[in-house]
Amino acid sequence: MLVQYVLDCVTTILTAVLCFLMLFHKYALKQDHTIIRMLMIVVIIVLKMVLLWLRIAPLNLITIWLVCFSVVWILYQCATKTALLYSFVFTMIALVSDALGVLVVSAFYQHTITETLGTTDLVWHHHIWNWMMQLFFSRITALLIRKNENIQVKWHEILFCILLLLFQTALFACISAAVQDHMSGRFLILMMSGFMLLDIYIMYIFHKISWTRENMQKLHLMKQQEQMQLQMYQELHEKYQATCEISHDIHRHIAALCALMATSQNDQAAAYLSDLAKDANRLRPALQNQNAILEIILNTASDRCEKENIALDLCIDDFPLSFISDMDMTTIFSNLLDNAIEACLEIPRSHRKIRVVLRKQMGLIVLRITNTCQAAQSYINHFCHSAKSNYSGIGLSNVEKAVKTYGGVMHIQRDITQFCVSITFYCH
Repeated sequence: MLVQYVLDCVTTILTAVLCFLMLFHKYALKQDHTIIRMLMIVVIIVLKMVLLWLRIAPLNLITIWLVCFSVVWILYQCATKTALLYSFVFTMIALVSDALGVLVVSAFYQHTITETLGTTDLVWHHHIWNWMMQLFFSRITALLIRKNENIQVKWHEILFCILLLLFQTALFACISAAVQDHMSGRFLILMMSGFMLLDIYIMYIFHKISWTRENMQKLHLMKQQEQMQLQMYQELHEKYQATCEISHDIHRHIAALCALMATSQNDQAAAYLSDLAKDANRLRPALQNQNAILEIILNTASDRCEKENIALDLCIDDFPLSFISDMDMTTIFSNLLDNAIEACLEIPRSHRKIRVVLRKQMGLIVLRITNTCQAAQSYINHFCHSAKSNYSGIGLSNVEKAVKTYGGVMHIQRDITQFCVSITFYCH
């Protein structure tokens, strides 16, 4: 009994370690409160070991899942839904490995399952098989997971996985209890193999669904970028048209100025020259920057703000952002500026303000875009992803993905009448 308990405790520790290693190359570890997180994991594992002494099958299943979920959710930077899915996967691996360990030993020695479980000399055998199975299955799962860069699941899919696991476990337990006194493990090995093939196929379907969702988001992002680029093209086309008009009439303007100066009408010539300078200044960009795409985006936003009577305050340091691709530059800046302008259009003209700050200091690149917006009645009760009343949140989601591509951090703040997005990058 004591040997069985000690080996079960070793199996619990191995399960936690393999669950940790399964996702090591896919997700980044959480960096804050590391010691506290490790202590939480240790406490949960110790609690699992204490409950093992009771030898209650349903409780054992729940605690196995709790250990797996705790390792993923507490240690890794992944969504709760993703942590639930992977904890389900590894719980399934642990249960299958434990069952197969007993069944393989029973089939090899031609014993019934009851005899195998009751024979002290065979306790080591089926535990060693259990450990080898866990190592094998966790390695295969880690390779499959690493191939899929991103997985997006819904809550009803997680619920389906949990219910399926419970059903398979209950069915296997009932059949095993009925046959363990007079049969070896051959039939149950066949049954377990069928369950495994079914579960693998279901996981494959989930990954295909996730892949489809990811491609749909990429398609939406591409369409969004096309619209932004079209808008910028239209703005540039308007400037080009204005340039052509002034260029077409430049000789007439020069001739008119010469005629005024020849007749000593200097005051009228000065006024004419002032008007001509104003027209020329309209063609000059409001802001010049060594990042060509950023310059176009900022000047397009500046022109739009001027048309919509929005006070735009630009505090932009001129430094290279070559580590950000043109596509991601468009995604980040155009989305955020477009959101800020759209939010300002929903409030009276006198309150429309946007402030853009881009600084490089202390090894960090900081971008902060703040805009006034419509007063929120319930912003305290829930996190608000956008200040635009008709906004779906996809734009900010795309911005966050682009920011994370370069190891950046995005933070959103909202008070009653103001919306602020802060982004921080490490200098490359």
